[in-house]
Amino acid sequence: MNPETPVIEVSHLYKTYGTGKQQVDAVRDVSFRVYPGELFGLFGPNGAGKSTIVRILTTLLLPTRGKAWVNGYDVVQDPLAVRASIGLVTADERSFYGRLSVTQNLQFYAAMQNVPRRLIRERIEYVLQLFGLTEKANTPVQMLSSGQKQRLNMARALLHDPQVLFLDEPTRSMDVQTADFVRGLIRDELADKQKKTIVFISHELHEMENFCHRVTILANGRIRTSGTPAELAARLPRRALYRVVITGDIPRIVSAWHTLAGVESVAEVSAGTAASAFDIALADDSSAAWLEVLKVVQAHNGRLETWRRADDESLRRIVAHFSRSDVP
Repeated sequence: MNPETPVIEVSHLYKTYGTGKQQVDAVRDVSFRVYPGELFGLFGPNGAGKSTIVRILTTLLLPTRGKAWVNGYDVVQDPLAVRASIGLVTADERSFYGRLSVTQNLQFYAAMQNVPRRLIRERIEYVLQLFGLTEKANTPVQMLSSGQKQRLNMARALLHDPQVLFLDEPTRSMDVQTADFVRGLIRDELADKQKKTIVFISHELHEMENFCHRVTILANGRIRTSGTPAELAARLPRRALYRVVITGDIPRIVSAWHTLAGVESVAEVSAGTAASAFDIALADDSSAAWLEVLKVVQAHNGRLETWRRADDESLRRIVAHFSRSDVP
């Protein structure tokens, strides 16, 4: 149990659209806490309820039921106080003034965010440097690439130096190299160094892996599980993963593998004219299940060319497991 006072607290939150038979619960009985300096990930497929939760926490949407507090302020009763204490970044932001320069846009938003006049120039120079936009300071926003506009969007969110940031798929418009740079900046500079509390929303698995301190997995508007990646991995049933390369009557071998009680999944990694590689996941860690896999190869005139054992406690498996309907 974390002894600190949470920066964000959500209690039995619901958001319902429509009425009667047309009623849809976008968020259903969601409760969680985020603590100071934490990089907290909300993960789930499109339609899981991630953005709806963030819109409620940033006062852009009223909940149907439940309560939520950010920095000690009730999101319904004290929306102005909440907005003044947070930064929000959404994907594909379009509210900049295209004909104005990067600096002119930031000057306008700094005034809107009540940044003291004496600090505006300093804050603008800082956020431009932080996101690699200094050389674009005098460039009209309409001349920026989509990735540069998204970096500018993040720079704007930091102008008033908020201690809480909501980042809703902030790297969607960025190329791989820029996205990696921004994720590193978020974790190393904003979270670890500046101790900002960050809620990071994504539906991309690779964005969460080795990035967030804690992850909450959503499906169909509900929280399925929460914890550190290591904690979530520890809750998974034990299983074994083997990478094998085989020759022989491969279609018949693979078909037979699928009939084995101990085989959880078979995934083709590569196919060749002489040999093919597969990842075989066994539902338990017993040697008996592995022996059955080998017997199938021999029974169909095949040959095991190479094999190796690999642990598979990745976020991909965690999400796949906890998103299943039969997992309580």
